[in-house]
Amino acid sequence: MRRLEGKAIIVTGGGSGIGRGACLRIAEEGGLVGVADIRGSLAVAVAAEVTSAGGRAVALTCDVSREDQVEKMVADTLSRFGSLHGLVANAGTAGSGWIHETTLADWQFVLGVNLTGPFLCAKHSLPPMLEAGGGSIVITSSIAGSVIGAGGAAASYAVSKHGVIGLAKQIAVDYGSQGIRANAIQPAAVDETNLGKHAAEDRRSAQTPPAQLPRPKSWLPIRRAGKIKDEYGATIAFLLSDDAGYITGAALAVDGGYLAT
Repeated sequence: MRRLEGKAIIVTGGGSGIGRGACLRIAEEGGLVGVADIRGSLAVAVAAEVTSAGGRAVALTCDVSREDQVEKMVADTLSRFGSLHGLVANAGTAGSGWIHETTLADWQFVLGVNLTGPFLCAKHSLPPMLEAGGGSIVITSSIAGSVIGAGGAAASYAVSKHGVIGLAKQIAVDYGSQGIRANAIQPAAVDETNLGKHAAEDRRSAQTPPAQLPRPKSWLPIRRAGKIKDEYGATIAFLLSDDAGYITGAALAVDGGYLAT
């Protein structure tokens, strides 16, 4: 299927996990991919993976919590592809800790990446998308955007993932009449992810992380993790495409049935 033929789409956090899966699937469907990641080497590797398979991609280094870097990311994509039709605001980090033990620095760090990041990416992607006549935004939330884990769950993470669902709904309502759709996805288990590893690396360079707390084991009716390209990436590509033209303001669970239990 080539539902995204010739459409330029930025994917943040595109260097690994769901972001990488989205980049690969978007390229398979004919999209032009801006692979953005704070780890530039990972963005370069995924862009090379896309081009070696016959697709078109540009590697972009971006910290989504920095407005100047988000502006440059969008400008560099426009310079390469000439237009912008979609955004996958997927970059994220993890948090941990009881509320009374969460430091202000950690709270601000997690919300800066997970909530302010998608806001800034949407803010600077919307003008060129409007100029192009419309487009689609997909924001990665989580099952934590609907349910709260017991045992000292990560307050900052859960709040940020609730918040991006609200952001998607606000964009959908404000820009729907101008051809812009916005939706969130709510992943559960992921077959290839470096979220925890990268979050730990980020904190070593910023502040001491809270202690990891025990979490209840999750149980999925579909008893396996979701595939980054063929399930998460495919869902994202669908939401970006005209096949999802009447879907906006939704939070779509892509969770193996977790939220149904």
